[in-house]
Amino acid sequence: MMRAWWIGAMTAGITAGAVALPTAGVAQLRALGAVSMQRVDGAWKPAAFLCDSTDRDWAIAMSPPDRDGQVTLTSYAKPGLATHRATVRVGQGDAGMGHVWYALTNAAGREVGAVETINPQMVEPGATTPTVVSLRYGPTTSQCRFAAQTRVLGVTAKRSIQVTGDARGGYRYSSYNHDAELGAVDVPWGGRGTRASLTIDGGRVIDSSRERRTYQFERDGFVYRVIASLEPAQGGGAVQVWRDGRLLLEEPFAAYTAAG
Repeated sequence: MMRAWWIGAMTAGITAGAVALPTAGVAQLRALGAVSMQRVDGAWKPAAFLCDSTDRDWAIAMSPPDRDGQVTLTSYAKPGLATHRATVRVGQGDAGMGHVWYALTNAAGREVGAVETINPQMVEPGATTPTVVSLRYGPTTSQCRFAAQTRVLGVTAKRSIQVTGDARGGYRYSSYNHDAELGAVDVPWGGRGTRASLTIDGGRVIDSSRERRTYQFERDGFVYRVIASLEPAQGGGAVQVWRDGRLLLEEPFAAYTAAG
C-alpha cells in the first residue's frame, strides 16, 4: 500500500488558480442534512466529504471551496493520521450510468484526479451521507467507504468507525482497525466496504439534539458509544468504551461525517 505522503509530494505542482468554483460542483458532493468536519491545525473546520479508503492506508477529506474557488484535500495516514495537503479545483459533475464524476484540475486546467459519486436517488434505503465511492488523485484511486443509512463515519488514529441504521429502526456499530488486513466485501446499492474488525447490532440513540448524536451499543459487559457533533461551529466526535460506569477508552475523530 502507498503511504499518504504522496498527496503532499504533488502539492507544489497542482495548486489551483483563483478561479470561482461553481457552487453546484461541491453542493452535489454533499448530502442534505449531513455534517462533515475535519480537524485542521488544532481547530475543527467544515468539510465537503470524508473518503475513508477501503483499499489504501489513508483517509481523505475535501474542504468546501474558499472565496477563490479552491478546495483542499487533506490526507490522513493510517495509523497515526499524519496529514498532508494539496489544493485543487473541482469541476462540474459529469453524469452517466447512475454515477457522477467531478474532475480535479490544477492551476493550468490539467486534470489531476476525479471524485466519483453515486446518484443519491439510486440508493433506495436512503443516502444519509455524501455518496462518494472513489477518489482519484495523481496515479492512485482510492475506494471510499459508503453504505446506505450511514449515521456516522469517523476516523481515529487507530481505527475507522461506522454507524449504520437497519430496517428495524436499530443501529449497527462497525469498527475497522488500521493495522488489520480487511478484505473487501459487497455493499448493496453501489456502496464500498470491507470486513469489520468488530460488529455490534442492536444499538440505540441515547442523546439526540439539534447539536449532537450519541449512539450506544453493548456487548459482553462493555458499552460502546459513538458521539458526533452536528454543529459546524462546534465540531467534534469520538468513540468511547465503558465498563461498569468507568471510561476505559476514548479515541477522538480527526475527521467525520454525521447524518442529522
